[in-house]
Amino acid sequence: MERKLRLVESPPIVEIKELTKTFDTVTALDDVSLEIGEGKIIGLLGSNGSGKTTMLKILAGLCMKYGGQVHIDGKSPGAFTKSKVAYLPDRSGLPEKMEVSEMIKIYRTFFDDFDEDKCRRLLNLFDIGLRRTTKGMSKGMTDKLQLALMMSRNARLYLLDEPLGGIDVEARDHVLDIILDNFNPQGTMIIVTHLIGEIERLFDEIIVLEKGRLRLQGSCDDIRAKYGNSLVDCIKEITRESRSEQYI
Repeated sequence: MERKLRLVESPPIVEIKELTKTFDTVTALDDVSLEIGEGKIIGLLGSNGSGKTTMLKILAGLCMKYGGQVHIDGKSPGAFTKSKVAYLPDRSGLPEKMEVSEMIKIYRTFFDDFDEDKCRRLLNLFDIGLRRTTKGMSKGMTDKLQLALMMSRNARLYLLDEPLGGIDVEARDHVLDIILDNFNPQGTMIIVTHLIGEIERLFDEIIVLEKGRLRLQGSCDDIRAKYGNSLVDCIKEITRESRSEQYI
């Protein structure tokens, strides 16, 4: 399934300038500057420890101490941007004993942009009943529940951290089709994943981080044309180049 890209460039929804984040003696992000436009699905890629999740948490307003500047719709992450950002963490934070119907009520109360009808439709596509609780659910089913709740918001920025990590291989294409079908074309989606080969058909652009630094940003078509390989091979080559530079 393919998605038509908008031809007119709009102002960036995300602007990052000289972003630096350290944890004790570890530098998670090192002088990162980039812009992300509206209406695109972006792959945020890199090896483990490259700073991907840290960047998502900063954009989600969950990590407030950092150097540099970060703007979402022209505002620094905080109360204003949380109303515009939908975040899917790599680990479930859903209560175990609460029924799905009660979770819907909570989302409806806390998020003005929550579309309950859309959520019920997505839950039906994922075969998740309203009376179920997460207790006893597989990780894959819990991931689908979190995805349904998050995708039911009419957000400006969607942040997904390893959305397919717990989902069975056989079901991944189905989940990706649902993401594409329900993507808000007025919004922007950033996906962190190590399953590049399976998800790359969603991406309009990719951003590659390595050891906290920005190594590459560009359209998938341009990057494939330059490297002449799949995105998986491109990432491997960039990672090798980065590691080689340590010894120069």
